[in-house]
Amino acid sequence: LMVGCKAEVHTHTFAEEWSSDETDHWHAATCEHKDEVINFEEHSFGDWITTKEATEEAEGSREKSCTVCEYTVPEVIEKLEHTHKFATDWTKDETNHWHAATCECSDVELQKTEHTFGEWKVIKEATEEAKGSKERVCDVCKYKETAEIAQLNHKHVTGESWKNDDKNHWKECTGCKEKIDVKGHSYSESWTKDASGHWYECVCGAKKDEAEHNFGIWKVTTDPTDTTEGTSKRVCDICNFEETKQIIPIPENFVLVEAGTFKMGSEKGFDRNKPVHEVTITKPFYMGKYEVTQAEYEKYCSYTGSNSPSPKYGDGNNYPTYFVSWYDALVYCNKRSMAEGLTPCYSISDLTDPDDWGDVPTSSNSTWNAVECNWNANGYRLPTEAEWEYAARAGDNTVESFTYSGTSDVNKLGDYAWYYGNSKNTTHEVGTKLPNTYGLFDMSGNVYEWCWNWKTESYDTETEVGCDPTGASAGSDRVGRGGGWSGNSDYCAVSCRNYGDPNGRSNVLGFRVVRASSK
Repeated sequence: LMVGCKAEVHTHTFAEEWSSDETDHWHAATCEHKDEVINFEEHSFGDWITTKEATEEAEGSREKSCTVCEYTVPEVIEKLEHTHKFATDWTKDETNHWHAATCECSDVELQKTEHTFGEWKVIKEATEEAKGSKERVCDVCKYKETAEIAQLNHKHVTGESWKNDDKNHWKECTGCKEKIDVKGHSYSESWTKDASGHWYECVCGAKKDEAEHNFGIWKVTTDPTDTTEGTSKRVCDICNFEETKQIIPIPENFVLVEAGTFKMGSEKGFDRNKPVHEVTITKPFYMGKYEVTQAEYEKYCSYTGSNSPSPKYGDGNNYPTYFVSWYDALVYCNKRSMAEGLTPCYSISDLTDPDDWGDVPTSSNSTWNAVECNWNANGYRLPTEAEWEYAARAGDNTVESFTYSGTSDVNKLGDYAWYYGNSKNTTHEVGTKLPNTYGLFDMSGNVYEWCWNWKTESYDTETEVGCDPTGASAGSDRVGRGGGWSGNSDYCAVSCRNYGDPNGRSNVLGFRVVRASSK
């Protein structure tokens, strides 16, 4: 029989000093059982104690310690916010005074204000032999301003003209140069104006609120005739200054279209006719009563090859010209202008004589497409789209009315237009239908009419809205307006936009011209 022996029990031993990390502390085992600890718990921190005060120039520091194991956590204290320091004495110049900063912020000033002067005090009496002097002191900073006192018996002599600055005006003695009758500006209640602008004027000539005129549109005040000039005027919306211009006598077979505002476009039909938008024509202009005829065209230009009028589509002096491209129309306008002693409107590569342009292109041409128009020239040109539609509507500003040029009744369209319903597939002599109320014939039907503008998919608010719009600066097709003998009534609407290649020639496409009315 064996009797077992009882094993001896091990007793851990622990260090008296604390072990710690940033969150806890404990007594670690000093025996071979290194993983044994006693009194393991989180730190119990006391209050923060400042170890270095923060200043405006440097950071400070503070720390807190565990009340049990004395483990310490440090922390940075940010610099103090900068507080400006100012001198107690006034800094001053002849106009102002202020307290200047004494810290590094030298551009900071406190209580800057103009001097508040007291009454002048005589320092030295003037005599007949010598000038005197006087001074006045700022009530706040004690800045002293001195001035001379004229000799006794001196009679001031002033010039007629005023001297002034932005606050005062005065007259200056021609002898002693003293300022006489110094006063603040007093501006008139009514506008002073000239041809360039308007302003409120002081008696000394100083100006306030000076600005250029804000003119409205030109209005015809005296109608021209075929032999006498007329007049037109426009008025500044602010000061009512009126500017007048002479209107040249009415050229033969032209009508005067006065300036005005109208609703352009339509919400019906093609997207390119949309949206309805407001346009202002600011200057009166002349527009041809009729589409350019074959006789007029052949007076300055010639047809090319097979692109000549034929009996099939109307051939004769008084028939509208057709088989003419947009480029052909530019040539005609400048040649006719030069023949009549007028300033040509169009220039290609800075040249205005079509003989210098070379042959008329038969395909789209970048040089010809970059043609520039002098809108102030008095020669012939194509109308802009806005001018064309404004004239076609004949002063009616209601989008719903005057669907066609002359009537809003499709049943009466045949009285005003040659179109698919009555043309028998050919053009007809110009002026054989009724005119619109401006006296313009064939604005609907007969042949489409080239306009200046590039075609856009819809009206562009940047280039085709507002005052005297001339359209986009580039594109691929030019606009034709008014419908033609081969189209139905929809294409005869004044809002309908059609288009074609600028080099294209068609038996249903011609043009009419306009001219500036003022010299």
